[in-house]
Amino acid sequence: MKRWMKRNTIIFTINWWAKLSSPAFLLIPLTILTFSCRKEGDINLGSKTPNQNAGVLFTDTFTVINQTILLNDSIISAEPNYLSFGQYSDSYTGNLYAEAYCALSLFEQNIDYSGVDIDSANLYITYVDQYGDSTSGQDIGIHEITTELDPYVPYQVTTNFVSYDPTLVGQITNFKPAGHMVSMDHNTVRIPLTNTFANRLLSQADDKSNIDFNSNFYGIVIKPVSNTTANAGVGGGAVISATYSDSYYVEDSANTKIIVFFKRGFVPDSAVFNLYRSPSFNKVISDRSATSIASLQTNRSFISDAATNNVCFVQSGTGIVTKVQIPTLTKFNAVGDSSIIINKAILYVHLDEGSNLNTFTPITQLELLQLNPDNTYKYAITGRAAYIQGSGFNQLGTGYPTFDTITSTVKKYYAFEITSYAQSLIYNKLENDGFIITPVFNAFSANRVVVKSANAPINPMRLEIYYTKVK
Repeated sequence: MKRWMKRNTIIFTINWWAKLSSPAFLLIPLTILTFSCRKEGDINLGSKTPNQNAGVLFTDTFTVINQTILLNDSIISAEPNYLSFGQYSDSYTGNLYAEAYCALSLFEQNIDYSGVDIDSANLYITYVDQYGDSTSGQDIGIHEITTELDPYVPYQVTTNFVSYDPTLVGQITNFKPAGHMVSMDHNTVRIPLTNTFANRLLSQADDKSNIDFNSNFYGIVIKPVSNTTANAGVGGGAVISATYSDSYYVEDSANTKIIVFFKRGFVPDSAVFNLYRSPSFNKVISDRSATSIASLQTNRSFISDAATNNVCFVQSGTGIVTKVQIPTLTKFNAVGDSSIIINKAILYVHLDEGSNLNTFTPITQLELLQLNPDNTYKYAITGRAAYIQGSGFNQLGTGYPTFDTITSTVKKYYAFEITSYAQSLIYNKLENDGFIITPVFNAFSANRVVVKSANAPINPMRLEIYYTKVK
């Protein structure tokens, strides 16, 4: 978390200096000097009917078109920050099921486990967050993976070629995770494993190195016992975010691991099996059949905001995103006989406050990714996805995506500053094909947010621009 905060601080500082050096901001001192002798009231910085003699003018009359789109063909979940498992039921986005696949490794290699008597075995899962209804219990099961995982494969959330044995080797019933936790908080849940499974672990680990062990034992999957709403309570359950054995987020003693307890003769002993990040991945399964976005079944399918009561959706892990098109923006390159320089452009995206925000808190961070006309991702010359860059940065770059954050529902909107992007559009340096609002973190989170579209009667999505006319 500290690294994340440091990154955001650096990006903010760089953006601030870059803005000061951009052409739009270089005009501000001239504007101030030009109008500093005017009487109070001559400069209008925010009125809906600005004084036409002012140096800085305002408009928010751009046409904004919205759609909700399914883009789920390229969400890489290999080696995610957290293992995600569990399920929730949501009247807006439907039922979501998360499964965590992870290989095991030996804490101690080349140990003789022959002739030991097993007492018990447990999977200790340390989790740092949950999303959904933590008061609704659900059944979580453990299975053995039967397909060897490859650390070089870019597993996706839709991966369907990794199989597991349907026999349960561990289970916890009516599991209710702790409520939303703050940074660095954690809890641990113990899931008993069968002695049959413990025997198999020790037999595969007997006198083995990790290379030999992994060539015969492929790992475990942590998932809902059954991917049906009958497995969850009335509130629909929650998706859990768990650490690995090598996590830096909690102390070593609390990290996720399997421990097999046994005796050598009458001497108690134990063996530890770690869950490491490589290889691992999260799989996400969605059922939207009873929702207003039920028609989103195939990649790149879309639905207009008119069909969803003037709201749009974004959901981590599933590929549900909101598309934004501003067709009239490219025509905003001149006013009368004057050219335009954009001083600031902000896209406001308001939360739908009726979408059960207490249980399904808004996605913390969202960013903007440019699309091609066929709803495929645009890529920069570097080969990386063409996220809209922060103000002051070249829009052909990829290093400084613009994003906004909501940490609580006290703030009811996202505000994306897209000044450089808008300036590039009006001077035809970019194609105006639209962009999507997408989660910053997609591979290990199942959060969702419902936002108001541009046609919403109250707090619609809108673009506000402050600009200067230049002869």
